This record gives sequence, C-alpha cells and structure tokens, in this order.
Amino acid sequence: MLKKFANRFIKNKQFKLALFEHRLLIKSSFYNAIIVGVKAISGMITFKAFAYFLGPSGFALLGNLKNFTQIVSSFTAEGYQNGTIRYISEHSENEKQKNKIIATIFILSLGFAFLIGFILLLFSKTWSGILFKTEDYDYVIKVLGIGLPFLSFNLIIIYILNGLERYKKLVVVNSVLSIGNTIISVLFIIKYGLAGGLIAVIMGPVAVFVINLFALGEDRVLLYNAFRLRLFSFDVVKKMNVYLLMSIYATTIVSITFLLIRNLIIEKLGTVEAGYWEAMNRLSAFYLIFFISLTSFYLLPRLSKINEWKVFKKELKGFYTFIIPALLICFTLIYLLRFFLLRVFLSEEFLPTSTLFFWQLIGDFISVLAIALVKQFHAKLMVKAYLICNGITSISYFGLSYIFIDIYGLVGVVKAHALSYLIYLFIVSTFVFHYYKRKNNA
Repeated sequence: MLKKFANRFIKNKQFKLALFEHRLLIKSSFYNAIIVGVKAISGMITFKAFAYFLGPSGFALLGNLKNFTQIVSSFTAEGYQNGTIRYISEHSENEKQKNKIIATIFILSLGFAFLIGFILLLFSKTWSGILFKTEDYDYVIKVLGIGLPFLSFNLIIIYILNGLERYKKLVVVNSVLSIGNTIISVLFIIKYGLAGGLIAVIMGPVAVFVINLFALGEDRVLLYNAFRLRLFSFDVVKKMNVYLLMSIYATTIVSITFLLIRNLIIEKLGTVEAGYWEAMNRLSAFYLIFFISLTSFYLLPRLSKINEWKVFKKELKGFYTFIIPALLICFTLIYLLRFFLLRVFLSEEFLPTSTLFFWQLIGDFISVLAIALVKQFHAKLMVKAYLICNGITSISYFGLSYIFIDIYGLVGVVKAHALSYLIYLFIVSTFVFHYYKRKNNA
C-alpha cells in the first residue's frame, strides 16, 4: 500500500513540476554537500595534526596568522566573492561582458596581491612583532607576501566557476585545494614543527596553484583574457564596490576582533589558554559550516524574491521551524560528547577546552538565528544596517571579553561571545522589521 501511494505521488504532475523547477537547486545542493564534506574532513585531519604536534601554544600563534591572512585576502580575493558570483552568473551568456568582468577581477585582485605582498616583505619584522610578539617569525610574513598572489588566484578561479555554475569542476578545484592544503600542512608540521605549521598555511595554496592549472582542463580558456588590460572596466569596479565594501569590512573587523581577543587572553592568561580558545573556535567552525552554508544556499535566494512582511515572516518561520530542532539536537549531542570530541579531534592536552563548550554553543545557536536574518541585508543590499550591526557586535564582543576575563577567566570570553550575539540578534531584528515597516508592508 505504501509503495502504491509512493508511485502515485511520484507520477503526480505537481510533484514533477516542483522537481523540474528546483532541479538546479537539488543539483547545486548535492555538489555543495560534497565540497563541504571534503573541506570538513580535510580540515579535521589538519586540525588533529596541529593539536598533536603543536599543542595549545602553537594553536594560538596559528590562529593569529589565520586571522591576519583573512584580513589580507579580503582585499585581494575574498572581498570579490559575492560580486564575482553574481555578475558572472548574470552575464554568463554575454561573452564580451563576461570577459570584461573576469579581466577586471583578476587584474584588480592580483594587483592588490602584489602591492600588499610587497608591503609585507618590506615590513615583515614589524608584522611578526605584532602577530607573534617576536620578530623571529618574519620569514613567515615574507612567505605570505610571496604566496598571496597564488592564494588570490585560487580563490578567484573558484568564484568564477561558481558564477558559471560549473559545479563538477568546482568540486574538483575545491577538493584539490582542501586535500592539497591538508597534505602539505601535515607534512610540514611533522618535519618542521611550529615553523612548518605556520609556513604550510601559505605554502599550500602555492603548490595547489600548479595543480589547479591542470584541474581546470578545458576551462583554462577562461584565463585567456584574464590579464588583458584593455578589457579592464571601471564600470565593473563600480558595480562590485558595495559587495567589496561589505566583505572587506566584515572580514577585517571580525579578524581584528579575534586578534585583539586572542592577544588579550595571551596577556592576561597565557598562550596555553589562548590555544584552548582557538581550539574551541576551530571546532565551532566545523559544526557550524553546515548550518551557515544552508542560510546562504537556501535562504538568500528566497529572500531576494520577497518584498512583503507577511511572506517574509512565513518564510523565516518555516526556516526556523526546521533549523531550531536540528540545532538543539546537534548541539546537545556535541555538549554531551565534548570530552570524546576533544580526544578524537585534538588530544588529552586540550581537555580543559571542555569548560568552554556550554557558552560557546549558546552563542553559536543564537548566531545561526541572527545570520539567517542577516541574509536579508545581502538580499536587499542593506549596506548601512550591515555595517552598523557588524561594528556593534565586534565592539561588544571585545568590550565584554575585556570585562569578563577578569571576572570569569577564559570562560568569560565565551560568555561575551554568547551575549554579543544576543545583542546582534536584537539589532538585526530591529533593522529588518523597520525595513518592512518603511515599505508599508508590516
């Protein structure tokens, strides 16, 4: 009887129509799941290697380098992500405009990469002193300066393939990047310890650059017009300015906040405690990647089409109805299994991190709810609201950490994380409500 009902349901015209209309979403979701899966597994292997060979103190220094690399790459690559995907997608059938976009992005990105790379080489000792509290790691900054163009190239290629909806090739390139980085990181850590771990963060993309040239296959033709100066377009730059501003602002302010908090922990409690906090952040990034990617993958396209308050509420209610139980189940399991997870993915040395889980999970739960709402900022280009909300959250996170660390110790930092995201959720909700109120749809 159940089989008969299923067959009738599949033959239903409405079901077939719905399946046809969402075929691209189903296809892209499938490939996105592969990319996320490979990235997560590769990241966990690297994570385990870092923990085993470097310990909490090494983790803290790697965290500083990671945040600094994110700030730098926001100017050279990551800042172009949303704009590149959108405009390449819009003009995928217009060969002339598509070539202009590709050439402009490559020239702009790599131009900044060489410029910033030169500055890093010139002031490597200064940056080393800021990041690592010693000038002994100036060679790491020099390697970052040299490797920056390669890192930028890899990311821009990924964004272009995403915009062109070359999902199979996107899986290949992303997988090569993730697996290549993991292999190089593990080998460098085993061979050279902390110095190898720091260098591997940058050397991975350099080695993967060569592999990606082969992995691109027939899509290498995209690079033919990449560096033709006559195709450079200031109109393309103007169109991407808003996305560039939002991305650079968010990446920079978040990375600087994490750098300041990590250095605050080192100053007040020591590098070992900073390593525990960094380990908690890395674990958080792994289990959040599935939920955060879902807000971009499903919610953003839906919100882009909604202009009425009632429809918006219905859509968000549906999303929250699904996501909240999933978060509660997932986070409860993570909390109950926290000691097991620390032993498997890190080591016995990191067991004190267990005291951070409760407030970190509360903060992460609130963050997913808030980020779902923030997709409205991207959908409707609410730039001012985006800048204000991210600014207030980062300031409150650091300010509360500065106060709480003296009262609660390291746990005070994760309490600050939870409270700052509660503030974030309230402010974002207010902006979204007033957006629809102004449109007289509330």
